[in-house]
Amino acid sequence: MPDVLRPAADTTMTTTATKPTATHPDVSDFEVRHRSTTPVHVLGHARSGTSVFVRLLRKYLHVAFGTESQFIFRFQQRLAEYGDLHQETNRRRLVEDICRERWFERTHRRLGFETTPDAILADVSDFTYAGVLDATFRQLAGYLEMQRWGDKTPEYINHLPDLYALFPDARYIHVARDGRDVALSAFEQPFGMKNIYCAAVDWTDAMQKVQAFRRRCPESQFFEVRYEDFLTDPVPVFEQLIAFLDIDDTDGSLRQFIADNIDGDLKRGNFEKWRTRLSPAEIRRFDRIAHDHLVHFGYESTANASVVPGGLPAVWWNLDNKARKLLRADYWNDNLYKLRLRLTRSSHRK
Repeated sequence: MPDVLRPAADTTMTTTATKPTATHPDVSDFEVRHRSTTPVHVLGHARSGTSVFVRLLRKYLHVAFGTESQFIFRFQQRLAEYGDLHQETNRRRLVEDICRERWFERTHRRLGFETTPDAILADVSDFTYAGVLDATFRQLAGYLEMQRWGDKTPEYINHLPDLYALFPDARYIHVARDGRDVALSAFEQPFGMKNIYCAAVDWTDAMQKVQAFRRRCPESQFFEVRYEDFLTDPVPVFEQLIAFLDIDDTDGSLRQFIADNIDGDLKRGNFEKWRTRLSPAEIRRFDRIAHDHLVHFGYESTANASVVPGGLPAVWWNLDNKARKLLRADYWNDNLYKLRLRLTRSSHRK
């Protein structure tokens, strides 16, 4: 279990989240008192349990998470197209394009959230890209009657230094899960790796990036928890999160509320499925590649050291992975959506 990491003192004003209304059934009616309103970014490889984790952060700690944003770095790479964001017309073009992202549609379906470009623009006080993003996500926080927003997008593991540059005061929470269970879950999705070799390489690469980020990130801003520990005994994890996120719970009432209500929110034994669903050969292959990181996070391994095969075997496994993706209808549906989105943006820019 990770040590409690207390945030460094900041100048953010103390805020109190008001009680959500009955229109948000997935939010508890317990009053949560945040001393800080810095954003919260949850990091984790896809299929690591981060969706369950952020749902419960929203419910019990009143941090406003929508669905995965997915758009932050696509727009950052194109910022030059929008010009100086101190100009209102340029900010408007950027915000209008952001509002076409499926984060808004999905968050509406999930939580009933709606906003407009005008509402976002009226809330921008820092005329930078980070300021636009902050105003955008604060719309969801306002809708949920919360004072703090969060985001969880697994692909941002590939952009952690840039994420920190955008949000240098944010809190970063890494949810680690046994890579073999991650692989099993990804095999059933339109995204992710589709054979054990590529799954092991991909998980190892993600863990390396997170640990490199952890070494650079101030300790007061980084928290790490194993998904298995969260499922098994969530209350001590929440107790540490309350301290890490600088939430006022001096009387322990929030902790007790969570302890009294969380049992129905978790599948306590929903892990280690790899033991029965992966073949012995698949387990050995994964362990040989990912051994060092499995051991780092306290997972057992059948190997003695990490060895990643290269050359022709690597070529074969990568071709096999691509072929398996191409045979999936849901893979094509997801990519057709992305193509339509690009074409829509292109037509609006003409």
